[in-house]
Parts: sequence; structure tokens; C-alpha cells
Amino acid sequence: MAVTKSISRTIAICIATALAVCVFALCSPVRALAEGGTGNLTVTATDGASTALDAYKLFKADVSDAASGHKILANVKWASDAAERAVTSAIKSVDQSYSGTTAQDAADWLNENVQSDAASAPTASSVPAAIARSLAGDAPTANVTAGTRATLDEGYWLLIANGDSVGAGQSGTAAILVVVGGADVTATTKTSVPTVEKSVLEDSSNSWQKQADATVGDELDWRLAATVPVNLSPDSAYKTYSITFHDELSSGLEQPSDVHVYIAPAGASPWAKGTKPGDGWVELDEKEYVTRPAGENGSTFDVDVADLIASASSHGVYADLGLEACVVYDAPLVQDAERGAAHGNPNTVTLRYPSTPYSETQAKTQEDEAIAYTWDLNLFKRDATSEATLAGAVLRVTDDRGYHLTQDGTWTTDDATVTTDENGAIAVRGVDSGTFKVEEVQAPEGYASFSGAPSITLTVGLDPQILRSTSDERLSAELPLRADSFDKDSGEADVSVLNGTTAVPSSDKPAPRRPGGSSPFTGDPTSYLPAICLAVVGAALIVFAIRRRKGDPKRRP
Repeated sequence: MAVTKSISRTIAICIATALAVCVFALCSPVRALAEGGTGNLTVTATDGASTALDAYKLFKADVSDAASGHKILANVKWASDAAERAVTSAIKSVDQSYSGTTAQDAADWLNENVQSDAASAPTASSVPAAIARSLAGDAPTANVTAGTRATLDEGYWLLIANGDSVGAGQSGTAAILVVVGGADVTATTKTSVPTVEKSVLEDSSNSWQKQADATVGDELDWRLAATVPVNLSPDSAYKTYSITFHDELSSGLEQPSDVHVYIAPAGASPWAKGTKPGDGWVELDEKEYVTRPAGENGSTFDVDVADLIASASSHGVYADLGLEACVVYDAPLVQDAERGAAHGNPNTVTLRYPSTPYSETQAKTQEDEAIAYTWDLNLFKRDATSEATLAGAVLRVTDDRGYHLTQDGTWTTDDATVTTDENGAIAVRGVDSGTFKVEEVQAPEGYASFSGAPSITLTVGLDPQILRSTSDERLSAELPLRADSFDKDSGEADVSVLNGTTAVPSSDKPAPRRPGGSSPFTGDPTSYLPAICLAVVGAALIVFAIRRRKGDPKRRP
């Protein structure tokens, strides 16, 4: 009997244990559903994309994989009140017929109209952006680093760039909607980074280059060219898109003036020549941008374009594939500009742009540079034989624009001359390479002016695309000019202006006697006496010789 009771207790315990196991097994999925499972997400960063991402959970859900590879969401619930407000408002902004009231309704609408990790449906292209703008000010649910696998709760997630982590030459991704759960999920950042390039106009070819040379004080045009390869249509992820061209001017440049700003669709005709843009470019009104001039030579200069989206729309410029934007201005070289190729006068630019479509912070591009050079031409008036320098020569120096050098070192279209100083020198400071003609209007005292207008040619080959790259540095001159030396690093070119072959006396003075004073001047009557004496002696000798030939009769035998 005792054995029977023991067996009965054992059976009862086994049955109870089995029931408990069954209950636990049945209840475990319910508890897992309540707590939610997890899934793995890996984001790949495209070139130039920031890798720090903020992740916002929109929906809780059970996620499984369909045979087709799509994700199936069940038991969908809102992740937060903020998520409900943001998603519902974004959907209604593009679909006024939407009448959903539950999280499942909203998730179904997103699945039908917005692909995971994309925003391809035209009617819903702005929905992820609108959701992102609503949530961007809130603390993210999780942080994700592109290139590193992240484990997140199952559900529907929104990923945007962390605006404070966007570095130089980077851009934050547009919003990414992705379903996490089931099999591992991958996503790719969607971003394009703006670029900026600086160039200077070389007047000899009228082309935009990385380096050019110029005469001090002459017009010297600079161009800042930005490419913004981002959808800037009114339906883009951006509400506005402001940019700032930030210039750093060297102390050798004047403050910028005559500023013009232009835009064109992405891929517009290349703007290779001159200050006037080509086809497809339009100039912005002054109210569409603000210039912040440099406070002094060598300080910064900014051009703020308020909103490229609004400007493109108002001027009818197609911006769905992005825009080109250019600033052109004049900043001549000053008298204190650096001479020669060793330093030059650099001018740098960076472009500041929105770091992400959903934050107020700005990122900036890498710096780009262009350089302007100028040279010094030193003229020395010399005696051709002794090489002594000669003061007081009056010269007319004309450059290849037809401008004349003045005594104070400037150039004018009026007739002007310069006079050699006590060292026989004329400094032609801060000039463009090219050809210069020299005429002698008045020679120094005791010398005759040379005729004609012989030329000096200063040549410096500047590579149009490579900074600080020069070739074919030459200095040549036509007689009676002489090219002495040219140092392209210091920028110093020396030329001698010779007086001719010999010194020529002035016509209003008697010709000087030769040294020693023993030879009389030509025209003195006493200068004929030696010749007369010689003639008399010669005649006597001739008579004597004739008489001897005939013989003397008194001396015959």
C-alpha cells in the first residue's frame, strides 16, 4: 500500500513538472514578445560620409523574414509618443487621404510607399526627412557607428548623422529608414560632399588657373567655384541650404571688390575663360547673398548665400541633381606684395555647408588655394666701355598694354618718362611678365641718345593647374639693352641700358686735345710746316741725282 502511494506521488510530481515545463514553454514566447527580440545592423559609409549615426526607434515589432527576402512585421506598436507624432505628421504632409490611427497603419503605409534604406516613392520622398527633422532635437535611442555591427531591438528604425561629428570634407547622411530583426540587415549612407576650388585669372590667356602673375595695382580676378551634388529641389531632404565661401587673403592682396555670385545646374558648361559665365549660368540678386568684407589686408572675406534651394527655384534653375555656385571678385596686388616664386601671394578658400539636412551645424570642405606672383625689373644706365652707371638719363618705359611707367612707379595711359637716379638706376617694381619697350628721350651729359625702342622680354611659364610649378624662366633684351640676370625665386630681373659703342661729344663744345698736348688740333696753320720742309729736301735730292746721272765735265779724265 505504501509502495502504491509512493508511486502515485511520483507520478503526480512528474505530471506537475511536465505541466510546468509546458506552461513555461508556452509562456516564454509571450514574455519574449513583450520584452522584444534583437537584430543586427551594419551600415556602410560611402566616401565622405560621417560614420557617427544617431538611431531613433519608431516602432516596436516582431520581425521575421519572408521567403522573398522582405521583412514581415507583426504586433507593431509605437516606440514613443514623439515617434507617433513625427511619423503621423510626416505621412499626412504628403498624403492628405491618410486616415490611419494605429502604429500598424503607419508601418504599413511606410512599407508600401517608402522602401527600407531608401526613399524612392516620389510621393513619399520627403517623409524620412520630415520624420528626421522632428526627432533630431531629441536624444537618440541608440548610437551606431558605420562599419561596425550594431545590435538593436527589433522594429522600425530611423538613422541620421550626428551633426556634431561631421568632420572637414564630410557630410551627414540623409535619413535612412530600416527594419531590424530576423536575418542581419545592412544599409548604406546616402550622402554627397560639396567641394570648392579657387582659381585666378591669367590675363595673357584670359583663362582661370591655379596661379598667375600680374602688375601691382592692376585688376586681378579670383573665382571660387563650389559643386553641391545634393538634391536641392523643394522636395529634397533639406528645407534650406545655405553656404558660405570663406576666404583667407594674404597681406599682398587688396580687399575684394566688384563681387558677383552665379549658380547653374550640376554639370553646367565649363567656365574656362574670362569673368563672364557661360551658358546655363545665372547671376544672383544682391539680396540673395551677403558679403562680409575683410577688415584689412590679409584678413578673411566671406560670401554667405542665404538659400540655394530658394535661389534655384526663383531663377528657374534645375537643382534636382545639385548645383554649381561661383563667386567672382577683384583683389589686386598691393605694393608690398611678395615678389618672386619662392613665396608668392596665396589666397585660400573653404566652403561651409549644412552638416546634415536636419541640424543647424555646418561642416566645411578641405582648403583650396590659388597664388598670384609679381616681379621686379631693375634698369641700370651704363657707359658701354667702362660699365660706369650714368645718372640723368630720361627714358620712356612702355609695357605690353601700352601703359607708361611714371617716376613714382605707377603706370599710366598718359605720356610719361622716368629719369635714372644717382646710381643710374630705375626700379620697375611689381610687374607682370611680358614685354617692355625702352626709349631714350634724353641721354646723360656727354652722350648721345640711342634710337628706336628696343625691348625687354621677361618670361615665366606658370603651370595652370599645379601650384608653385614654373618653367622656361627667361630674360632677354635687344641692343643696346643687355639682359644681366633673373632670379625667379626672388623675382629680381636686372637689365643694363647701354649708351652705344662710344661717347659722342656735344656739338657746342670744342673737341678736346688728346692727352699730352703734343698734337695740334686739325685746322692750325703751323700744322703744314713739317710737310713743306720735307718737300724742299725731297726736291733737292732729286736735282742732285739727275745731275750725277748726266755727269760733271769738269771731273772727266
